[in-house]
Amino acid sequence: MTYTCACYPRPEASLDEAQENKYRLVFDKLRLSPGDRLLDVGCGWGGMVRYAARRGIRVIGVTLSEEQATWAQRAIAEEGLGELAEVRHGDYRDIRDSGFDAVSSIGLLEHIGVRNYAKYFRFLQSRLRPGGLLLNHCITRPDNRSEPSTHGFIDRYVFPDGELTGSGRIITEAQDAGLEVLHEENLRPHYALTLRDWCANLVEHWDEAVDEVGLPTAKVWGLYMAGSRLQFERGGIQLHQVLAVKPGDRGGIGDLPLRPWWAA
Repeated sequence: MTYTCACYPRPEASLDEAQENKYRLVFDKLRLSPGDRLLDVGCGWGGMVRYAARRGIRVIGVTLSEEQATWAQRAIAEEGLGELAEVRHGDYRDIRDSGFDAVSSIGLLEHIGVRNYAKYFRFLQSRLRPGGLLLNHCITRPDNRSEPSTHGFIDRYVFPDGELTGSGRIITEAQDAGLEVLHEENLRPHYALTLRDWCANLVEHWDEAVDEVGLPTAKVWGLYMAGSRLQFERGGIQLHQVLAVKPGDRGGIGDLPLRPWWAA
């Protein structure tokens, strides 16, 4: 129930291992410790929420999908994580809680709209405590000149109104919102591997997929994932993680180490 880019410790690692490793990477970059508070915007089915709660983090996730929120809340209850985690159905801008130690945004920015980036980053910055960290994980274009809108097939059948832009535009908007960018990296090869495994799973479970969603939808997603894999392999689209911190009044950023503190 995770449909964002995984992070492969080895090319031959399983999809499940790579998705778990992605959550581990986000968790480590955010320097989370038991008792910390995390806000996960666009939380999907709650994978990051549950990963963090299992490690003693107090987490609020938010999703626009009522189905996702219901499924995630049930999974939280089944794991006995209800005292630490919750997933709310609603817009991330409806979150009134603040003072979070960290914010994670995994696969949400593609749906925000480039013209809304300034408000998006200002809002997330406002939810953080001074010294709090933000990790933004999203699909990007390989340059900052192309038109941000999607076109044709993807816009009509897969992600209506989705927009992609370059990592430079994302970093600029985060900085202009008062965040200090600490690190960014491109996980493009990892998304090609993720799509390799998604395509293999779809082939293996083709009859089940057709029974659930119908032949036309199954074909659309098969074509979309195969084409996306080719684009990631060739560099036509990329996946960037941007890590930023909310400075204090005098530019202080807490006790952050001088060099990256997470394992690749």
